[in-house]
Amino acid sequence: MKIYPIYHSGFMVELEHHILLFDYYMKDLPIIQSDKPLYVFVSHKHQDHYNPEVFEKTKDFKKRTFIFASEIKKTPLPVIHMHHDETLKVDDMTVTTLLSTDSGVAFIIETEDKTIYHAGDLHLWLWEDDSEKEAKMMRGSFMAEMKKIKGRHFDLAFLVLDPRQSDELACEGLEIFNAWTDTSVIFPMHFSSDPAHMEKLLLKVKNSENIVNTERVKEYEF
Repeated sequence: MKIYPIYHSGFMVELEHHILLFDYYMKDLPIIQSDKPLYVFVSHKHQDHYNPEVFEKTKDFKKRTFIFASEIKKTPLPVIHMHHDETLKVDDMTVTTLLSTDSGVAFIIETEDKTIYHAGDLHLWLWEDDSEKEAKMMRGSFMAEMKKIKGRHFDLAFLVLDPRQSDELACEGLEIFNAWTDTSVIFPMHFSSDPAHMEKLLLKVKNSENIVNTERVKEYEF
């Protein structure tokens, strides 16, 4: 399995028989000469996760399947829409969704004896100026989704580590996911144009042995 970080929350994953593309926003896609089918996942409609240019950017792939959160209504080509808490069989893949704490869904993909998680914007979005009620509601929503996957094994997970949150709050969601699941490799995402701050946050994350510094790799294989 090869992982290609693209930008922000965008990643391409190459498996033996499939290629998966998550939340393309901007920058060039990796050049992969392959006849493998491409599956394009979009977690929600925010512009930093869904760029309609993804249809043009992926036109050279012979077979493409688009799997989008149901909130994305107008698309130039047919797509498979998914609501939260839904499981679909797509060819030889099983795709399951969770409810985001912001917008859209998180994806769980099972294929080729691998299980891959992409959070989209499912994250513990706590801010320093939150009221006690707001913080409690957010924490409750996040933990409700984590309970659905507690104890599961993931070979690969893409999780939010956002420098806009304070250093005290930014790492907690990732740490909870890592503590509650058995995850082999984690790629932090959603740090956009502030990779230096993301790297500082990585130094604060507890039990970070399985976390890859996204900014330092162009291609990761395991």
